[in-house]
Amino acid sequence: MKSIKIGEIAVDGGAATVLTVPGQVRENTIKVTPAAPTDTEFYAEGESTPAIVQTKKGITALDFDLLTFDPEIIADLTGGTTTGEAPNILYHEAAGVVTVERTIEITDLQDNVWLFPRVKITASLVGTFTTTDVNIVRINGKVLLPTKAGVAPLTYGKPAA
Repeated sequence: MKSIKIGEIAVDGGAATVLTVPGQVRENTIKVTPAAPTDTEFYAEGESTPAIVQTKKGITALDFDLLTFDPEIIADLTGGTTTGEAPNILYHEAAGVVTVERTIEITDLQDNVWLFPRVKITASLVGTFTTTDVNIVRINGKVLLPTKAGVAPLTYGKPAA
């Protein structure tokens, strides 16, 4: 992975136009995992073969761990808040569930860009207080259909400069 960037979804519901690097990503943690479609079968009375099968696309998961423990980045990704001024900035976790949606762009080692215009993000602080591991910000995302018409949930390849 060359880079991962995150940004606010565009006002029109398309991909963000301004994306920033959220910090260092822990090695070997970025995973894009498409789920298999699910079928629902409907049977006619007395039949053992379905008369109708409806298929729904599976949800694509996008997961990675950040090594960067910046209070402002954590607040942005969790829906929490910050108080104070550098270097004394404190992160405050939201009291309830906050829906956070962002655009995520990953550039792989072959310079292909994976662009996810709309991802529902759940970010959590994982504290590991040992000498063999580090604290991380765990990011779990679910790729959603963009609200802008004609925009795909994923584009992949080498976009024109």
